[in-house]
Amino acid sequence: MAQNTLKTLTSLPRRLLFRERQLEEAVRLIERRESFVVTGPFGTGKTTLVRMALSRTTVPHVFVECMNCRTYTCIKRRLDPGRLVVLDDYSLVRRTPELAFLVSSLPFKIATVNTGFTAEELGKLRVIEMPPYTKQEIFEILVERVVEANLRAEDREIEKCAEKGRMAGGNVRVALLCL
Repeated sequence: MAQNTLKTLTSLPRRLLFRERQLEEAVRLIERRESFVVTGPFGTGKTTLVRMALSRTTVPHVFVECMNCRTYTCIKRRLDPGRLVVLDDYSLVRRTPELAFLVSSLPFKIATVNTGFTAEELGKLRVIEMPPYTKQEIFEILVERVVEANLRAEDREIEKCAEKGRMAGGNVRVALLCL
């Protein structure tokens, strides 16, 4: 698959199918400047939800990809006073008491975490749950992405990729990469 096609398939979609309620809630919380956590298994739209919600607001923010910024020093360097801090994939950070204190003291934050991850510094925040996608939901998402990317794909090929995503725990990312 060409690099441009892969980028198109994995970029921010026009719509967040099967997550409309969660998206509305996230936008509402951001506009009210309330902190929250988005939780769910890999590939269930946590990061996409946050990015889409932010795109629908004018709230200034700092987006920290914790996969590439896992330490207290790195995260502290990225903070900007007065801005919403998004800690994407916070489950991946090297947690220390110093980092936990820093995160707990942030007045306005969003964290995305994997199901089962617990952190005292996030414990009292509202939670938006992202359940695994079903095979049918994955299929419909893939069809929409194929159309958006102007690709040709047979239904049976899309079906096969949807099944791979289902087998990977309802993971749309796996299904998209399969295409």
